[in-house]
Amino acid sequence: MSGRVSLKDRAYAYLRDSIVSGELENGSHHSVYRLADQLGISRTPVREAVLQLAEAGLVTVEKNRGITIHGLTVGDVRDIFELRLLIEVPAAAYAATHGGEDFRARLRFEASAMETSSVENDEEGFRSHDRALHDHIAGVLANSRLASTLGGLRDVTRAHGAWTGNRTRELSEIIGEHEHIVDALMERDPERAARAMREHLIRTGTLLMEQIAPGTGETVPVDWWNRL
Repeated sequence: MSGRVSLKDRAYAYLRDSIVSGELENGSHHSVYRLADQLGISRTPVREAVLQLAEAGLVTVEKNRGITIHGLTVGDVRDIFELRLLIEVPAAAYAATHGGEDFRARLRFEASAMETSSVENDEEGFRSHDRALHDHIAGVLANSRLASTLGGLRDVTRAHGAWTGNRTRELSEIIGEHEHIVDALMERDPERAARAMREHLIRTGTLLMEQIAPGTGETVPVDWWNRL
């Protein structure tokens, strides 16, 4: 069992990296048989990896036709961040007035952990605490469906390798954006918390679109957030 899981993870990592790098081009078709041959492993772990990729939105599985690669586009990022704005901005405002002392203690912990990870150049740890902080804010709503939706939106960009830290902005800049959010929440200021969250998400979404656009030939929509 452990060997099969290991092979599945290996297949997933290889396919994901090939999609992110463009080696497996957006819109191209591939059979599980051929992918298994390329990896030198059996079809079963490749099928398992393909299903995981499909859940993350990186491929579409077509019966009797294999898979079609679905790379992340500017349009995808826009869709994701429009939804995040609709969820996380009002969630921040709600958390400012409804979060208790335990909520604020956890905020301080996650914000401090992000700073520590930045100093230690621990990008994976930084991303983990970044996500935990956002999840904690939305968690005040105690809405499991909303939490699942929000997690799925982040999983799509993460699975595609889309990330702005240490690429288009320094980790210290990301920390600064989160400090504005945390400060407003600590001071129980819903309007400022909502505004800080909105500015952070717009900044992140825009940078991700600019990062992806050269590879897709798309342009980043001006004031894309104004549809909301």
